[in-house]
Amino acid sequence: MRSVFALIGFLALMPSASPAAESRDPGAVVESYLRAIYARDFTAAYNFISAADRKIRDLDRYLRQRGPYRGFALEAARRLGEFIEVQVLGMDQGDGRARIAVRYRVPDPEKIAPLLLQWEPRRLNSLAAAERRRIIETLERAGREGSLAMSEGEESFELVQENGAWRIFLNWAAGVEIPLKLDLAKAPDLEVALSQDRFAVQPGDVFEVVLKISNRGKEPLTVRVGHLVEPESVADYLDFVQCGFLLPVTVPPGKEQEFTGTYLLRASLPDGVRRLSLTYEFRRLQ
Repeated sequence: MRSVFALIGFLALMPSASPAAESRDPGAVVESYLRAIYARDFTAAYNFISAADRKIRDLDRYLRQRGPYRGFALEAARRLGEFIEVQVLGMDQGDGRARIAVRYRVPDPEKIAPLLLQWEPRRLNSLAAAERRRIIETLERAGREGSLAMSEGEESFELVQENGAWRIFLNWAAGVEIPLKLDLAKAPDLEVALSQDRFAVQPGDVFEVVLKISNRGKEPLTVRVGHLVEPESVADYLDFVQCGFLLPVTVPPGKEQEFTGTYLLRASLPDGVRRLSLTYEFRRLQ
């Protein structure tokens, strides 16, 4: 069962809705936000985000980071979204705040991709009118017949009330928490210290990690440093800009060496991701 945010990078979903029409029902706001997000209709999605979050990231920056669909690509995604199913599992509400858990079923973008030219916007938007109609008719027929491949998942959302209307609170001000861990089980002769064991960064930011590696043994020690980013579904959003320990490193006996790694948290990180973890695994080679 995959997170709806893990599917965002592949496709799109539901038609955008008027924020004013449903803003007084927190469940309806969540549903409309999900539909807009999954459809990569990010202008519509932005309208459902809290004012506190919008102070951190304006609409222009938000759209540049996300890369919204336009033209026929957006139309096809919206048509597919007509077959989305959202069920509210539970809601806690009080003092102008609400937390909602939902279960959803959506057309699986990866399995539908062959019909939609692998969701390449330029190719889709250059199709002739007749070919566009054929694709839409095929999607609608599959939806009516129940033959669309579906993906399922669950998500929780926090909302705040603003002037009587509910908005999604993403807490952009807090950034994305990235704790760092060390795994020395396969290199017991090493001592490793981190310059900082926790970061809070905004999508699009660069941060630097310094490792101080000491060899307590009597012989030179060569180790490979592995990088494990979790959760795996969003690991590709953390890029190595420059890393001094991607290749094996050799530390002389009784010596300490310092290595630096620079990382970029991609601006396109899905909105629902608030935490990644980075673990360094040290494996002795000789």
